[in-house]
Amino acid sequence: MKHRLDYLPAKAVCVPGCPPVDISEFLPVVDHPHFQKLRGRKQLGVNYLVFPGAVHTRFEHTMGVLGITRRFCSLYGVDSDTTRLVCAYALLHDIGHGPFSHQIEPILKTTHHDRGMALLPDFDHALSQCGVDPGAMRAMFKRQNVWHKFVSDRNFGTDKLDYLRRDALHIGFSGAPDIDKLSLYAAFDNRGWAIEEKFLEDVKRIQKFYSYLHQHGYLNKTALSIQRVFQRAIQEALADDVARPEAVWNMEDWELTASLNQTRHPVIADLMSRLRGRGFHRSVYVIKPYGYAYVERRSAKNITVREWSRDRLRRFSDTYADVRGILELENHLAAALQIPKGAILLAAMPYFEKLVPQDIRMFSQSEGTEYSLFDNDQNHFRSLQGDYLQTFAIRLIVLPELRQSIHQKASAITDVLNAAIPPSNPKEQTTLFSL
Repeated sequence: MKHRLDYLPAKAVCVPGCPPVDISEFLPVVDHPHFQKLRGRKQLGVNYLVFPGAVHTRFEHTMGVLGITRRFCSLYGVDSDTTRLVCAYALLHDIGHGPFSHQIEPILKTTHHDRGMALLPDFDHALSQCGVDPGAMRAMFKRQNVWHKFVSDRNFGTDKLDYLRRDALHIGFSGAPDIDKLSLYAAFDNRGWAIEEKFLEDVKRIQKFYSYLHQHGYLNKTALSIQRVFQRAIQEALADDVARPEAVWNMEDWELTASLNQTRHPVIADLMSRLRGRGFHRSVYVIKPYGYAYVERRSAKNITVREWSRDRLRRFSDTYADVRGILELENHLAAALQIPKGAILLAAMPYFEKLVPQDIRMFSQSEGTEYSLFDNDQNHFRSLQGDYLQTFAIRLIVLPELRQSIHQKASAITDVLNAAIPPSNPKEQTTLFSL
């Protein structure tokens, strides 16, 4: 009796949290030097200093995305050519990430997506070897082919589904939603993903879990503080030609860390020494949206907490969206408080579109109707809004040995911040978070 063995993978990779991932069709892409660099770039950047298990890499995440994408293509009966294209996109969607992933993007003033687009021509030959048209891959990156949403949709794309589960696994959080069950009741068409309404509560659980990961994982206050210390060290290195932007983009995490650790630049050396010795900057002055000061834990701590209107928070976030402006404000504060440069830093929660939950289509297979989740359930949206507002904070952090003395100068900090915010324009007023 003969057995069919042609369906067995010739090459598979084992990564945590999912079955072995078949990469046999895409070895020329996986073996490419650009792709192999993802092994040396942590998915969550310097957050491993807070969550010891968060040392997983972009390579591991990408393998997971490929695995989910391949399973979904099989589940939904996607034709072989489209499957090959979508799976190749799953592999390449994060190819533009530099060292420590998102945490260097504001400093180098570009995004991993733009960087990925710039690297795509280097993959033309490898893609052709895999039977994928390089032009079709460019269309995926440019969002010109609806199939990009199969991977990149912010609610149910395979990229998000993998990192929700994988990041939770490595951070040590439990309660990840049952993605495998929900996938049986999802549909993909020329507008993207939609979910059968009988699983409405499961969809809401995914969005709430995403919110939970941001509150307690990605935007953990200690993690944000460490990120800013690391960013400031890189800014100093670029400003003094200790490092150059293109060289930084091409580094792996260990190379960037080694470069910063070896410098004799006094500010960089002090910041990196404190990261190594866990002498982290501590919150001394925290700004929250009106009504949310109670969220900040300040018992027996030298912390001043202020509440600002949402319009004022938005104006401040818009003004200091550029990290160069943040550095200038930090130096201004240091001068006003008569402390060394780098002793006080601004660790503001990032205000960007990715944090805002995206609406999702629900459909009823029996009735042949569909509707918007947020339009149908305003209470759910307001709950997500509350999660975001509880998390949002603008933090001034200082060296631990200066915390008490700087706490006593809170009025001086208030004066500097008041002068740093542009006046309100009634015609351009927006809420911090709106439907």
